[in-house]
Amino acid sequence: MSPDLRKVCMSVVFRIVSLLILVWAAGPPVTAGADPPPRVNTAMQAHTLDQLADLVRRQYYESTDPVELYHGAIEGYLSRLDPHSTYISPEELQDTQDKMQGSFEGIGIYFDIIAGQLTVLSPIVGSPAYEAGLQAGDRIVKIDGVPVVGVRKTDEVKRRLKGPKGSRVFVLVHRSGVADPLRIEIIRDKIEVPSVPYAFKISSDVGYVKVDRFSNRTSSELQVALEGLFDSGAKKLILDLRGNGGGYLEQAVAVADQFLEKDRLLVYTEGRRSGSREDHFADRDPVVPLDFPLTVLVDNYSASASEIVAGAVQDYDRGLVVGRTTFGKGLVQKQYPLKNGGAVLLTVARYFTPSERPIQRPYSGDRRAYHQEAHDGYDPNADPDSVLSQPVYFTQILNRKVYGSGGITPDVELESPRPGDFERRLTRRHFFEFASRRGSEFTAAYTDFGAYLHQYAPGAREITEFKAFLKAWETDLTFTDADFESGIDLVKRQLKRYFAKFRWGDREAGRVAVSQDPDVVQTLALFERAGKLLADRAYYSTRQRRTHVPEMRDGDVR
Repeated sequence: MSPDLRKVCMSVVFRIVSLLILVWAAGPPVTAGADPPPRVNTAMQAHTLDQLADLVRRQYYESTDPVELYHGAIEGYLSRLDPHSTYISPEELQDTQDKMQGSFEGIGIYFDIIAGQLTVLSPIVGSPAYEAGLQAGDRIVKIDGVPVVGVRKTDEVKRRLKGPKGSRVFVLVHRSGVADPLRIEIIRDKIEVPSVPYAFKISSDVGYVKVDRFSNRTSSELQVALEGLFDSGAKKLILDLRGNGGGYLEQAVAVADQFLEKDRLLVYTEGRRSGSREDHFADRDPVVPLDFPLTVLVDNYSASASEIVAGAVQDYDRGLVVGRTTFGKGLVQKQYPLKNGGAVLLTVARYFTPSERPIQRPYSGDRRAYHQEAHDGYDPNADPDSVLSQPVYFTQILNRKVYGSGGITPDVELESPRPGDFERRLTRRHFFEFASRRGSEFTAAYTDFGAYLHQYAPGAREITEFKAFLKAWETDLTFTDADFESGIDLVKRQLKRYFAKFRWGDREAGRVAVSQDPDVVQTLALFERAGKLLADRAYYSTRQRRTHVPEMRDGDVR
């Protein structure tokens, strides 16, 4: 069910409730001898909801779908809880499970609806679509003979492209530079979607690894990526958790223990009942050598499991947390199946970092405001007035001061100029469309990606052609010469990235993006500081071991 339809359903329910209240209010006045109103209890409320549903079914002036109304009622029920307890309808459940499991059965493409056309953004490497020859930029005009030009709902496209392993689907494709449509047969299969899409060296000894989410295979994918980086000579590491909204708690623990000593407490959770605390420890030796400097990149979209990892690294002084204050989601959800085939993600506990600090931001009943406030640039942990009213926590080894109840505040806040109006209006579609048409032309001189990565920069010709393309293709994007000039650095970065995407593929496009990323460039300059942190950590850890004398027990001989 779409968000708009849910809003309509909820509106219908609330209007009926309001109408019943008005009708009751217009009834006969209460006299001195009248009975007091009945005391409302749980059974009465449940009966009232059934009564309301019956009234809507029989008396409402238009026909309604009772199933959709009940979906809305469930969402309304959960809206009185915290912002992260949510309902998953039966239609949405499979997509949610696919995302968290990191796999599904289908053809294996990323797509978007661009100018009313179903456009392949990229096939997943190794997928049936990739093997069958689908390319980024292809426009799918028919699926099994049924036209899809003008389709607006991505859910409909997913339903028609997904299917059981071994089944066939035929797509009719328009491809730039090819006169006739291509009819391509694809045999569906199980698609593995990696949660660690990029891992490569960005200098002679610095490795970079990106974690998109915490699915059920993230820790194993990360270990393989890290071992590959170290085998290739990396001795420093950037762990990029920006934009990572979280995932499984146990995967966050399994990722954190790749950076910290065995038996360290990584996170603990606690529910409302006494004795509900659950401690989660590192259960193996770290994958990353303890003398390798580490930086963890975060932003205000890093949440939940990402904050568990960043919090553990920060609390044990293992590395520098760099970027912008994280979202502040310190609540643990558990998924419970419902009888209608859907599920509920219900908050069952809070989580705390090793220094016992909570991460959850304060929240009220306004869910929209709650999510907007996470991205407004305000950090309560960096506000002197706010900090005065907050409890102080300390890191476990170097006793550095940290704060809770507002996300993870980085050790180093990165400068991030706000994009101008023109830059905000530019989207990936603009660069994707231009690169799909002209990318091969502008990269023809480069046969080797390495040479392209280190030598190519969009010149005056590419910039002029892109500007003309915007004016001709996107009539709604009005801008002046001054507007365009204000976004020229973004234009150059994105053109180089998308040219690489169409010429060499997604992984190489990722390398280009990282090599030009202002946050990554700033982070590279922080490894001396990260090394100093490790040296201090090693010194104090050694001193603590030397000065710690275990308590003697009866029968001990010293």
